Amino acid sequence: MTPLVDGAVLVTGAGSGIGAATALQVAAAGAAVAVNDLDPAAAQVTADTVVAVGGTAYPVAGDVADPRAAATVVAAAVNRLGRLTGLVNNVGVVRGGALRSVSPDDWDAIMRIDCASALYCSQAALPAMTSGGAIVNISSLCGIHVAPGAGAYNAAKAAVIALTRQMALEWGPDGIRANAVAPGIVSGTNFSASSRDPQAAQRRGAAVPLGRTGSATDIAPVVVFLLGDAARYVTGQVIAVDGGLGVALQTLLPA
Repeated sequence: MTPLVDGAVLVTGAGSGIGAATALQVAAAGAAVAVNDLDPAAAQVTADTVVAVGGTAYPVAGDVADPRAAATVVAAAVNRLGRLTGLVNNVGVVRGGALRSVSPDDWDAIMRIDCASALYCSQAALPAMTSGGAIVNISSLCGIHVAPGAGAYNAAKAAVIALTRQMALEWGPDGIRANAVAPGIVSGTNFSASSRDPQAAQRRGAAVPLGRTGSATDIAPVVVFLLGDAARYVTGQVIAVDGGLGVALQTLLPA
């Protein structure tokens, strides 16, 4: 099944984790992929992996949290792909800790990396989407249900959701859809303690109705769906991909 056949998609932050898994699944769905990462070597590895399994991919390294660099990355992607039908804004970091102690530098950095980068890339992509397109922004369950000790991250991911809805409102008349994906606990990412501690993964998985933590390959197919024609009438939405954790929060309260 190739729901993205003849598509051309830029995936940011695709050197590892959700971004890399998304690049692979986008290519498997029939699209050519521009693979972005801050680390050129990481972008190259993902692109090579896509090509090794029969896909088409090009590395386009750069810091998309910088508006000029983001424009350069998008231009390079369009140059290599010939056009742009989809954009996945996946860049993100966790830093800063609790609001009481977060520094101005950490606050500014996480807002710029986790949220503003999505705006910068999307603005730069608009001229290449004159025939319409799809934008998928990677938020987090923490943007819906805040978590302790990650005040700046929670706020940035909530801002991504608001940004997504505004994109859908403003750019819908141009045939551009914008949706967000909100992953829950995802093992194998730098953001999750469960990626470093198997016992933590087991404990956290026990709180999830589906009985396990997620993986990057659980997230990527949802992104592919939102990029494709099957989601042609879906815009401005936030899809939680969390194994049911969000609906189970009340069950975690003491009796």
